[in-house]
Amino acid sequence: MDELYLRLVLEGDASKFSWFVDNYKGMAFSIAYSIVNNREDAEEIVQDAFLKAFRSLGKFRRGSKFSTWFYRIVVNTAFTRNRSVPPPSGGFDEGEIGDVIAENVESTYRSLELAERKAVVNEAMDKLSVEDRLLLTLYYLNENSIEEITEITGIARENVKMKLHRARNRMYRILNVKLKSEISSVLR
Repeated sequence: MDELYLRLVLEGDASKFSWFVDNYKGMAFSIAYSIVNNREDAEEIVQDAFLKAFRSLGKFRRGSKFSTWFYRIVVNTAFTRNRSVPPPSGGFDEGEIGDVIAENVESTYRSLELAERKAVVNEAMDKLSVEDRLLLTLYYLNENSIEEITEITGIARENVKMKLHRARNRMYRILNVKLKSEISSVLR
């Protein structure tokens, strides 16, 4: 479908670009938000990225999927905007991690309502670095392959795999701490 709308836009029907906006705005926002961690900034980044993509559409070489090319624009726009903001400290002390039995964490997590799960995951994501949030968003929310993430971020394939593994581990540890406190409050 991308190819059809791409051809129509390149042939002069600029209104067909709205198809790309409708289909890619949600994930573009998630990616931008994972970098800047601010709703208003993320919305502006997405708008800027769509404008850049529209203006550069003739330069798209079609060697990759449109989404991969576009998400690379989103990432670059977000990092350019984010240069003036110091990276988050992580707000997470690994010394806080206690031994938590995985089965207890999983059963507690399953019992949470969907909204509560989203809140817990969002809190954990906020404690991760910009790069960790970006990689987890691309891989799990957008379901990009390692190769696509490499193309979007410019990080070497093996480094993507290693950094993704480390990001998952950090996320797991943060969730364990959070869920351990949830278990403790329930048992009181």
